[in-house]
Amino acid sequence: MKTTLASIIAASVFALFVQASYADVETYHAHGVVESVDTTNKTLTLKQDAVTELGWPVRTMNYSIDGNNIMTNVKTGENIDVTFTDDSPYHPVIHSIN
Repeated sequence: MKTTLASIIAASVFALFVQASYADVETYHAHGVVESVDTTNKTLTLKQDAVTELGWPVRTMNYSIDGNNIMTNVKTGENIDVTFTDDSPYHPVIHSIN
């Protein structure tokens, strides 16, 4: 019984920690034209407008994709809006495509 209770408490504390860390993650938005889609490597190249919040000029940017289902209907040459996170300037990750 003690082991089960300790496991439940540990899992609850871990869940709270994970929620708190996600709450601190900033998301950003970009608009652009899809230059290429690589479903095997889950990447997308976007010729995008400036992202002023990050000081990024108009440019072509490579993004990692968070999940396969996001890329199902994305085509080269399509205008899209993306929501992404950016842990570093070298690793932006798209979480949704509109």
